Amino acid sequence: MKDADNFQEISLDEMMNRIKTLVPDSFDMVVAIARGGILPGYLIAKFLDIPLEIIHLNLRNDSHQQIRNEPLLLKPVDFEFTNKRIILTDDVSNTGLTMGKARKILQNCLITTIAISGNADISLFGPHDRCIHWPWSK
Repeated sequence: MKDADNFQEISLDEMMNRIKTLVPDSFDMVVAIARGGILPGYLIAKFLDIPLEIIHLNLRNDSHQQIRNEPLLLKPVDFEFTNKRIILTDDVSNTGLTMGKARKILQNCLITTIAISGNADISLFGPHDRCIHWPWSK
């Protein structure tokens, strides 16, 4: 991980190493919060060889500014999750509002939350104290 004055750089190799080290293999599925949780969700699902589903929640705009008081479910949940052991992924969890809303929607299952950085059961690189420069950023 390279540090500069105002950002923290995270590579995909570093992310995969953290996933291999920190993520247990006792789950039935990964549920990724769209959009930010899709990449870590995909990497974890592939590593554990379990299904990946997506839940479409929105709290912030593309500039990362909060635009709602609470996350909004943009599309109905169209997968079976009852009694499943779920890894719930997002890129960053600062307030926990989006993961909290997902927990309420995904009732009657066991959920472990994972964020690349921030407040989660498993935080791969966090909490962070400066902006993160993602590997996919220009």
